[in-house]
Amino acid sequence: MWGVPASALCLYDGVNNAKTSIVREFHDSKWVVRAHVVSADYHWSDHGESWTTYRLKVVKSYKGKLRTRFTLFTERNSGGFYMDGAGGVPDFDRDYLLFLVSDGWSKAGRPIAKDALKVKYSCGQSKVWNEVTAQDVAELAALSRGR
Repeated sequence: MWGVPASALCLYDGVNNAKTSIVREFHDSKWVVRAHVVSADYHWSDHGESWTTYRLKVVKSYKGKLRTRFTLFTERNSGGFYMDGAGGVPDFDRDYLLFLVSDGWSKAGRPIAKDALKVKYSCGQSKVWNEVTAQDVAELAALSRGR
């Protein structure tokens, strides 16, 4: 393994570094929203998994009926989806486009963040809202109408 470049753990349906589309992730996600970060709770560990739970507020829903405020869970590893700004603090200044699924992750059988959601594919179409193009918005609107 020495000399092999490191890469993010980005698996989508068993394919590493899969190239996805808004259409594919829209259909594969239970919820698709534009959301704003309200708060974050960081859990750092030198002896196990580190993770973060973000509290978010829905700005606009494109798919699914999601409550106005929800919790997003992400592991702090190469496959995580972070919403941190400068200095490693929560990114309160920006919205995000998120393709979401139920988390279902637990440590030793105990839920870490009960009812938390997660991003479907950290290396996919979920991103900071200012990276969303007009074409992306039009595609989301068309997909929303077609539900």
